[in-house]
Order: sequence, then C-alpha cells, then structure tokens
Amino acid sequence: MASRLAERFPDGQLFVDLRGHTEDTRMTPTAALDILLRQMGVPAGRIPMELPDRLEMWRRELATRAAMVVLDNAADSRQVEPLLPTSGPAVVLVTSRRRLLALTERPPVSLAVLSEPEALQLLTTLVGDGRVTAEREAARRLVGICGCLPLAVRLAGTRLAHRPDWRISDLVDRLNDRSMILPGLRTEARSVIEAFAESYEPLDEACRRTFRSFGLVTGGHLDTAMVAALNDLPWREAADVLDELVDRNLVQETAAGRYRLHDLMRRYAAELAREEDERPARHAAVQNLLDHLLHSVVRASAQTEDSGVLALHLRLGEPRRADLLVGREHGDLDWLEDQRLNLIAFARQAAEEGHEPMAWRLARASWRFFYTRGYFDDISVTHSAGLAAARRCGDRHAVALMHNYLASACVRTGAFQDASTHLHEVVSILTGLGDAAGAQRARFNLGVVYWLTGRLQQSLEINRLTLRSNVLDTLPVLPNLGLTLRCLGRYDESMAVHRLHLFVARTRQDPFHMSNALGHLGGVRYRLGQNTQAERLLRASLALRDRTGSGFARAETISDLAGTYRQLGRYEEALRHHEAAIEAAAASGERQVQAEARNELAVTLRAVGRGGEAAAVLEEALAIATRIAHPYEQARALSGLAEHLVDEQPVEARRYRQRALAIFERMGAPERHELRRQLAAMPSPPT
Repeated sequence: MASRLAERFPDGQLFVDLRGHTEDTRMTPTAALDILLRQMGVPAGRIPMELPDRLEMWRRELATRAAMVVLDNAADSRQVEPLLPTSGPAVVLVTSRRRLLALTERPPVSLAVLSEPEALQLLTTLVGDGRVTAEREAARRLVGICGCLPLAVRLAGTRLAHRPDWRISDLVDRLNDRSMILPGLRTEARSVIEAFAESYEPLDEACRRTFRSFGLVTGGHLDTAMVAALNDLPWREAADVLDELVDRNLVQETAAGRYRLHDLMRRYAAELAREEDERPARHAAVQNLLDHLLHSVVRASAQTEDSGVLALHLRLGEPRRADLLVGREHGDLDWLEDQRLNLIAFARQAAEEGHEPMAWRLARASWRFFYTRGYFDDISVTHSAGLAAARRCGDRHAVALMHNYLASACVRTGAFQDASTHLHEVVSILTGLGDAAGAQRARFNLGVVYWLTGRLQQSLEINRLTLRSNVLDTLPVLPNLGLTLRCLGRYDESMAVHRLHLFVARTRQDPFHMSNALGHLGGVRYRLGQNTQAERLLRASLALRDRTGSGFARAETISDLAGTYRQLGRYEEALRHHEAAIEAAAASGERQVQAEARNELAVTLRAVGRGGEAAAVLEEALAIATRIAHPYEQARALSGLAEHLVDEQPVEARRYRQRALAIFERMGAPERHELRRQLAAMPSPPT
C-alpha cells in the first residue's frame, strides 16, 4: 500500500489535524496553512502573516505538486473551504464527524468503508504479510468483525503488532464474545468507543434517542416510517432527525429513505440503549415498530392474499400509527421484496423478546409473499419462530395456523412426512376447538401430501369431497384435483379441470392462479404430445410469472417446456431449459422438482446419444427421490436406468423394471401399461 501511494503521490503526503474540543479551540485555516506550508518545505520566514497571502502561497505551491493532503477531524465546511486547491494534481482527503455539505469549491465525494481486500491489505501493513498469509481465514474473520472500518482494523492490527506471540485467531476468539468487541478494539491512546462517542455526545436528545433505537432492532435496514414508529415521532420529525444522523456519519442512507448502521455502530447503539433507556421503554418501542410492520405487510399483500381470510386468521385491531401507513401502497410486492430479510429478522426477534402475538402474526402475514416467490426456507424459519411463540402464549388457533403453513413449505421442499405430521396436528387441534370447516381444509391440504407420496385415489377423494363440502374457495382446490387426474393418466378430465381453474382465475383477475393454470394446461398438452399448444401455454405461463415476480412452480414449468422442445426436435433449447429447471429447483429448495427435472434431462440426453451422462443423471434423480420418498420420480428413474441397462445387463434391467412397475401399479399411474409390455417382451431370465 505504501509503495502504491508513493507512486501515485510522488510529492508525498501533507497532514494536519484540525480537531478542537470546542469551537473556540479548533484550528483556524490560518494556523492550518502554517503547518501545511512548513511540511512543504517553505521556510518559516517566508510564510506570510495574513490569511489571504498565505492562501495565495498555498495554492501556488500546491498547483504543481502531486501530493495527498489529509485534513483530519474537520469541524465544518468553513474550516475546510480555504484549504482546498483550485488547480493542479493534488488530492485532498477530509475526515469529519459530519458531512460537509456547504463546500462550494467542488462537490465532495463520500467514501464507503474499506472492501475486504482493502481491509486485509491494511491489516497486512500493520502485522506483516507472514502472519496474514499463515492465517488467511482468521484474518478475513477479523476484518469482518471490524466491519472493514479503517479505525477498527487499525486498532485490531496495532494490538496484534504489539503482541507478536498472539495468533490472529486468538484475537478473533476474544472479539467473538459480543461484550468484548467494542472494548477490545482499542489501543492505549484510542478506542472505537471514544471515536463513536465524539460523534454521539454533541447530538440533541431527539437525535440521541433515535440513534439508540437502531440498536434495539435486528433488521437490516429501517425506512423513515419505521423509525417514526420505533421512536413515536411524526414522520416529518423522524425524517429531519435521520438527515442529521446521516450528516453526522452515524447512520448510513443505503438508498433513498432507507437507513442502517454499520455493524460496530449498531453494537454501540445497543449498548447505549441498554445503559440509558429503561427496559419497558425499549420493549414498547419495539412493539410499536412490529405493529407498524405487521400492518404494512398486510397492506402490501392486499392483492395477493384474500383479505377476508387474512383478517380472520390475524384477528388484527386498528394500527397504532395509521398516519404512517399513508405511504404504503396496496399490493406493493417490491416493498415486500426489499423487506424480505427484515421480515425474517423481526419475526425471530418478536419470538425471542416477548412479543409472541406479533411473531406468529408477522409470519402468517408474510406467508403468501414468501410462497408465491418460492422462498420456502423463509416460510420454515418464520413459521417455526411463530409456532414457538404461539405455543408460549397458549393460542391454539395460532398454533394450528403455524402448523398449517409450515406444512406448505415442507410439501414444496420434499419433507412429506413432516408435512403430514403438521397437518394431522392441525386436524386434531381444530377438531378439538369445534372448527369442523377448518379441520376439513387441513384434510384437503393432506390431499397434496397423498398425491406426492403416490396415494392418488386418496388424494382424488379428498379433493372431490372438499369441492362438494364448499368449505374452501375453488381456486386452490382445482389445480390439485387436475394434477392428481393427470398423474392417473386421465388427461381429458385433467384438462377440463385446469380450464375451469384458468376461467375462474381470469374472472377474478388473479395472476398467480392464472400463471399456474396456464402451466398446468401446458403440462397436460406436453404429456399428450400436443407440442405446439404446449409450448404456447408454457411460455405464456412463464411470461406471466416474470411479469408478476412469481417464482412458484417455475421450475416445473421450465422442465415441461424443456420436454416439449425435445419432442419438437429442438435439442439445444431442450438441454438449456433442463439445466435452467434444475437450477431453479435447487434455488427454491424443491427437491421433488430436482428429481423430476433430472429425469426429464435424462430422456433428452438419451435422445441425443449421450447415454452414459443420462445414466449418471438418473442415478442422481433416484437418490433424491428415494431420500424424500417420492415414489413417482423413483419409478421414473428406475425405468430410465432399466432402459440404459437392457442391452448389456438384461437381468439388472428386468429387476429395475419390476421395481418401477410395482410402484406404478400401487399408484395406478398410466406408465404401468408400457412397463408391463416391456417386461413381457424381455427374454425370460435363465433358470
């Protein structure tokens, strides 16, 4: 780093500390120029006494020099403005406790914290290349703990430099204790806490309280309305306070109206909050924020979730701060996407800090967004926290809700036994509470588990019973019924049900169900070999998903489109879409789709003469399907492997076909007919 600086600034570095403890004691531009001119080698006798003359000499001398000028601890723009060059190759670096917004000579450029490679380079200059190279991972962890903040890295490095017998991992272990991070980042003359305090202490009480409030929450960022809710401030006042904190470099504005604290600054704010704010006040502040966030999620979900069902589930009262919801748009999925990590963090925090009703409500309110975007792991995390919270507060309705929606994530990720356990618990709870309709809705959800685990007749009966009982809206029932019929090979009936699903979805202008219905219709057409119609429907489904941001069942649709391209003889497109389907299924954690997409890929690989690769892919599909107990894809993989082995290992091929046939027979799947024919055509095994 030193060598690079020497190359960039051959005329050296000029440095002056402008700090003053009060406005009366801070260094004047006249005094600063005296120090800088002396550093440039100007004899004391030649330095003019008056500021205008000194300024003229300073700018004349600097105009021809490639130097770096460091103006450290500047108080404001008035102190810095006279010291800035007007021409020449010099670069000026200003450090300040607040942003210098009044500079007129040229607009300032604010610098971010160091990148990880830059932070590692700074650490290397302090402790030596040998120590960093020997413990590269520990060095990365150390600069990560420091948040790549230059002061923190420098203090950590200085501490190590004075302790040559310490390993870097020794300091990492010490700092991993949360209570030791800030006290541990210090040297004899300087500490991170003291540096932060110099910015915090001059603030007025409203700014101090708002800064401390950032330490109360675990979310990645807050917007202005959230800060207003957290601190019980009017929106306009919260915006003004945030502007001041940003100008003071205490809060980062990561995007317009979005604010966060550096990790070390957040720890500092949390410690201050524990020291200066009473526990009930901290609890009430977080409760206010959670109430605002919950009502915001409900509003943003308005166009993707049945408001009546959601209101029934959440049993919400009026928002505490209705004024802060004015800017929240109904159906704002982009806002929900921005808040995705916050939703997870706040659901966990609510469950852990005594806000149990908020924890399960926030999980439930977020479910539809997570589900339609294919964020099934997020459902598992939030609803597991919500389930624990609901149990602690003894709300059996809430416990049933959490079990029900946890089951949805289990179904999509192939944890079928877990899904069954959750849903049977729902049936038991709701039956005990006298909620017969709710229990029947849970049984309908069990029908999905039956379908995926090969119990197709049970699934068919439950779907039909649910339609007749009229306890559930038809939109979610129709696709499940149609898919069950498709697995049974009853394609005409399946087509009719999916067409009805599309009609109802169009009538209600529901893009989520429209895209699913189009994809399911395309899937039936593909299996019937009606490839032109299949391609049109499947591409329309994907286009609608892209337009609405829905990731639900995207991988299945891409996989069906890949198979359609294979049947059309467009093998390159088919292979490309197979890989995309596998990637999409892996991203969403849908293991049954990972098996399905591999089985489909294997068919295409065989079609283009790549039998060895096809066999390897089938082995992968079989392993996945066996692990999650998905019989249909198990049987498909076994059948495909038999096809690969039939010429060279006919005995093994027969065994595979017999295993596949047993599964298809048990399910009643149409593939059983072709397998019977293939087995009958094979030579009898030797006796």
